[in-house]
Parts: sequence; C-alpha cells; structure tokens
Amino acid sequence: MPTTLNAIRELVRIRLLETYALTTPGSPLVTPQGTPGTSTITYKIVATNATGHSIASQGKQTTTAAATLTGVNYNQIDWQAVPGASGYDVYRTATDGTGPTTVGKIGSTTTTVTFNDTGLAGDSATAPTVNTSGIEFPYWTEQELLDIIILGAKDLWRAIVDLHMGHFTTIDATNVVLPANASAMTGVPADCFRILMIEPRDLTSTNNARYMYFKPKHYHTPAFQSARAQTSTDPGSTYIVYYDILNAGSPVTAPSIIVAPQVGSAVNIRLTYINVLPTLIETSNNPIPGESDNALVSWGVAWARAKERDDHAPDPTWIQTYATDKQALLTALTPRQEQEESYVEGLFEDAW
Repeated sequence: MPTTLNAIRELVRIRLLETYALTTPGSPLVTPQGTPGTSTITYKIVATNATGHSIASQGKQTTTAAATLTGVNYNQIDWQAVPGASGYDVYRTATDGTGPTTVGKIGSTTTTVTFNDTGLAGDSATAPTVNTSGIEFPYWTEQELLDIIILGAKDLWRAIVDLHMGHFTTIDATNVVLPANASAMTGVPADCFRILMIEPRDLTSTNNARYMYFKPKHYHTPAFQSARAQTSTDPGSTYIVYYDILNAGSPVTAPSIIVAPQVGSAVNIRLTYINVLPTLIETSNNPIPGESDNALVSWGVAWARAKERDDHAPDPTWIQTYATDKQALLTALTPRQEQEESYVEGLFEDAW
C-alpha cells in the first residue's frame, strides 16, 4: 500500500525528535440503538499517538439511552478522525443509568472512528485535560516539511527518468491531433516532459495513414528545412514526417511539436511520453516507485536540519544517508524485466 506524504512527514518529525501535537477531537455523535429509554449518558473522545494523548473533546450526551445497556440496546458513538492519530480512547463521563453505573475510559479503537457502548465498565479515570501528544508550536511548520519532501520526490523523479525504464510513461490516445495544413500538433498534454514515440492512432488496414513514420529531427537541419518547403501531402503517401520539440515544456507549459511536411487531412495521433509529477499535497500518495519512503525521510531530515545550521546546508550525515538510499532505489528499479529475447537483433537490422 502506498504511503501518503503526510505519513512520511510524520516519520521526518519523529527523526527530528519533534512530534506534532494532536488536535482536540470534535464532539462525538451519540446515537442510541435498539429500544430507546430515558437515561442521560455523556461521552468524550481522546485522540492518541505513540507520544501521548490529546485533550478530551467536548462532552456529548444522549437523553434517550436505555437504562441498562446491552448488545441489543446500546449507544453508538461516532466522531471525526484526527490527523496523525494512531488511536482513540472513549470516555463515559456521566450516567444516570442503572447498568453500568461507572464512568471513565470504557474502551479504545485504532483507526476506526466508531464505538459501541454495550454496558462496558468504566475505569473511573478522568478524561485528560492536558495534551501530551507532542509539541503544539514546533520549530518546523507542517507546510515547511511538506515542501521539503516534495522537493525530494522531484529529485528522485529526475533520477528515475534518467534510467529510461518507463516508470513515468503515459500513452495518450485521445487528445493529440496533427491538423490538416498545420505545422504543429494540437492537444499536447500539459504534463508532457519528454516524448518517447509519435505514431498514428489508428494502425489498422483501413487507415491510409498507418505507414506514417514520425522521425525526430532538429528544426534547423537541412532535411527539416527541405520538408517545410514542401506543399501539403496526402497522409497515405507521406511516409516520413519530421518533428521537433520547442518551447519550455512541462511544468511551465505544454511543449510545441513542430512537424514537416504538412499533411492535407487531419491525422489522429498516439503520443507516448514521460510525464512530470502531478501537483502534490499532504494527502497525496508517495509518487516514487519502489521502496522510496526511507529515501524521502532521509532527504526531509537532511534539509530540515539545514534550518538549524549557520550555513543553511543540509545535514551531512542525513544527506549521505539519502544518497545511499537513492542509489539503492535506482539499483532496485532496473532492469524492469529479465525475460530473454527469442532472437538477437543484428547490427544493421534497421537498414534491411
């Protein structure tokens, strides 16, 4: 299961010895189940993590609880999740029922945000009024650490793209078109970073443009210049179309794909390209393949420590750990398949 950037941020905080304090849970919703009664019972919720607990929520009472709670006549308690919480404690803080009559913590949950009080005994403890789950005013803000982690993801993305193993390959068979009598393709995706292949979208025998071969060529070469001087040709009789990629490209803007010669009728295009990373937020999954969480944590700690240093450079130990994690990741990501080919291509096979 992929890890969210928020979870990676929490791991960075742990290594920075600075756990962010949990927020106070909202007041729960209490819903009697089964046969209603006239008893009044109040509940509070406390969020917990590995460090401690939050302050208890405001109490929420029901006035229609059964006098004796059972597996049939019980109170269902629901609440909203607290970011960073690993569990929750449920407190019954007041009751005028006859079973049970005790108050205090009646149970705990892990990731679930619902609990049924079926008459569980309370431990008589008072709901917490002090937050012990971490630091309420940390040295590093949440956004600050998230921005650092995103920069780490981009650094790993660049290295993985250079492996040329297709980890970030997208095939667009919907949007790109070479219009009639046009020198540039339309519909090029905004996230297009590097083009791997251009071909006609329809390669069936009914498409007379299926033999068109799109060949990369610099715009300023004599061959491209000669192709630009040609008049528009029929796609069925056009076998080689030169193309060049101009302008900044993603993430600034979509690149321009300039072609020559022009064709007399529109040709739908299948574009295979490497995409840039999407916009990342704290709830985004780690977009880097392989076991990359440790590398992002090491990067995060290294650059977070830079804030403490006079030279604002990343922590040497942690940046070296990142370099080691990064190299191990790149080694593990290639090759992507090891099935041997049934034959070996000859040196001049493409010329045959």
